[in-house]
Amino acid sequence: MRLGTTNTLSHGATAASSVSTKERILFIKKVYSLLALSMLTAAVGAYSGAGPLYMLVAPNMMLFFILQIGLIFFASYAARKPGLNMIALFSFTTVSGLTLGPLLMRVGPTIAAEAFALTAITFVCLSLYVVYSKKDFSFMSGFLMTGLIVIVVGGLVNMFFIQSGLMHFVMSGASVLLFSGFILYDTSNILRYYGTDEHVSATLALYLDILNLFIALLSILGIMSDD
Repeated sequence: MRLGTTNTLSHGATAASSVSTKERILFIKKVYSLLALSMLTAAVGAYSGAGPLYMLVAPNMMLFFILQIGLIFFASYAARKPGLNMIALFSFTTVSGLTLGPLLMRVGPTIAAEAFALTAITFVCLSLYVVYSKKDFSFMSGFLMTGLIVIVVGGLVNMFFIQSGLMHFVMSGASVLLFSGFILYDTSNILRYYGTDEHVSATLALYLDILNLFIALLSILGIMSDD
């Protein structure tokens, strides 16, 4: 959520790196507690999207995708508005879970479980690496933005014009690398540049990284199982 703006805080905000150890730990606890709750609401949404609400979600995937984008902007707008920021965050995570439901239904529980395990392992390992190496990964900003543009444009071109299974596989593999990079970048920024009142924005940034990594891994494993 702070790509390219790591050195700019809102007026009156204090960077997490500038506060006492106790305050920093409290900030980090807030972020990862909210992240855990976000994953829970997404799981409830995915269960509903693959089950009782499947016939509502599956035929209207584009509408739910547009709704997700709107909710991301809403969550950014409400980031520092107590109460409203939680509603915005959990509304987005629930809807993103709903949208995942039909995809999980299609690939099956085995592939879904494998993708989740790989995502969790990757996220934990990369997060621990940032914490213990104490490296600043803000230098990756330009590379990640360029990579994101390439992935989005390439995905759209393949979807509407080329429709190549091989290109889809390559783009999914590139997405795994890209969003692994985003995990390094965002975790580093949260520890250094985010304000102590930006726990919702920090949570949303990490959740988006995890969500996109999970979808990319689902795609790869799904393609491999078809072969």
